[in-house]
Amino acid sequence: MNDLKIQRSVAKWVCGLFLLSAPALGAPIDPKDPPQGRFSDEWAEIYLTGHKVGYAHTTMARAGDTISTSTDFHLVMGRDEQPIKIGMTQYTTETLAGAPLTFGSEMDMSVMKSGTKGKVTDGKVTIVTSQYGMEQTKTFDYPSGAYMGWGTFRESLLRGFKPGTEYTLLAYAPELRLDGSVRAITKLGDWEQIEIRGKSVKGQRVAVTMESPVGSFEMLSWIDADGVPLRAKVPMPGVGDMEMLAADQATALAQFAPPEFFNNTIVRAKRTIDRAKTQRIKYRLTSIKPDVTLGDFPTTDMQSVVSKADDAIELVVQRRPYQRQATNPESRIPNPDLAEYLESNLMINTADPKLIELAKDAAGGEKEPFALGDKLRRFVTDYVQTKSLNIGFATASEVARTREGDCSEHGLLLAALGRINGLPSRVVVGLAYVPVFGRQDDIFGYHLWTQFYIDGRWVDFDAALRETECSPARIAFAVSSLKNAGLADLSLPLLKKIGAIDMDILELEEK
Repeated sequence: MNDLKIQRSVAKWVCGLFLLSAPALGAPIDPKDPPQGRFSDEWAEIYLTGHKVGYAHTTMARAGDTISTSTDFHLVMGRDEQPIKIGMTQYTTETLAGAPLTFGSEMDMSVMKSGTKGKVTDGKVTIVTSQYGMEQTKTFDYPSGAYMGWGTFRESLLRGFKPGTEYTLLAYAPELRLDGSVRAITKLGDWEQIEIRGKSVKGQRVAVTMESPVGSFEMLSWIDADGVPLRAKVPMPGVGDMEMLAADQATALAQFAPPEFFNNTIVRAKRTIDRAKTQRIKYRLTSIKPDVTLGDFPTTDMQSVVSKADDAIELVVQRRPYQRQATNPESRIPNPDLAEYLESNLMINTADPKLIELAKDAAGGEKEPFALGDKLRRFVTDYVQTKSLNIGFATASEVARTREGDCSEHGLLLAALGRINGLPSRVVVGLAYVPVFGRQDDIFGYHLWTQFYIDGRWVDFDAALRETECSPARIAFAVSSLKNAGLADLSLPLLKKIGAIDMDILELEEK
């Protein structure tokens, strides 16, 4: 039940969006022949809900016919009066014509730094993650014609800044999508009076809309006559707008004042729920913001959609006791449709010796699928000793070693142990009820749990809440094998809705 996950998700997503949608990063240059050495060095203050929360520093440099870009983000965000520091660096190397060569990112927010490196060659993009001396590698077709940092900047200069200009670029943003491109639609507007630190200045409005599998998002910028950004506004789903103001280095690095995030990342239940006794709940979720539609909710073994519209949806979630099936030899034959729920990925490294060791110990020789799932759930519940809210989307390998985390870490480790023992697994992102959290009573907050595929059903298991037969005091927003995405990416559809929905419990049945 950790809004720190939300903060990390948003920080990662905003960094990628900012790099792709910034219309210009420095003084006028020839986009076909920029000067050798560093030709752009820009600083910006970052504000959220009126508070200064950090800074961004972006550079571009040329070495021969290679262009390198680098952006550092440093944010301080509050959570129930406890500040959280987030550091992220993203970098690319590209050809003079804007073709990507290499890229990478590093984030410092968990108990260890996480990093990703990528390389583009012969129409393929290879992404490598490293931790604890192990490496995982994934290769995808690189989307033809997609640009990264320098490429998008170069194209903006080539097209110019005449009001009314509009164009669409394909962009490759690993923070948004690993296996394809996203569309970046740029619209050049008129000159407007804007305020920067109490002073009124003129800036040309630039709107960039990013269309990705997790939704469409718009970034607004105002630039000066040379195309240098003066101010930018980026939406932070579920939180508000982030403002970036151009600044010199000293101003950008000045003291930060983190705002409180907790109240923006919960939904009030309006009543007390006994998780142990409750058998069935009928919910109505209503959008309270005109620009937020509820969209599709998954149908799962526990959850069914009763009715839906753009601004409201009714769901029934009910407890589903597992009935052990008679042994059917054919049910143990591997199903090719479930292959992705058994394979290794960037978050679940099933080849990790530590995870393999834990999976064997946790199973204790159990073979019956539901009994095995229950044993694994109980093992993970106890194995994660430090129930910490200060972890931001750790991988299963990380959790296996640190034994620390909250719902995401419990859920991911359980999914990994299941796969290693032959149980197809996926994770569920949604909301779950807690009677008390921080200084609030009876709320639903961000949650993640696990499902195992057993006898033709995706059966829910919740290691963080100590539930094998899961309570219906939860709502699933999305499910995933994590094949081509991280937990941060999976959470984005939920982030747009938290803080923009109202919940009513229409029916509640107890035993």
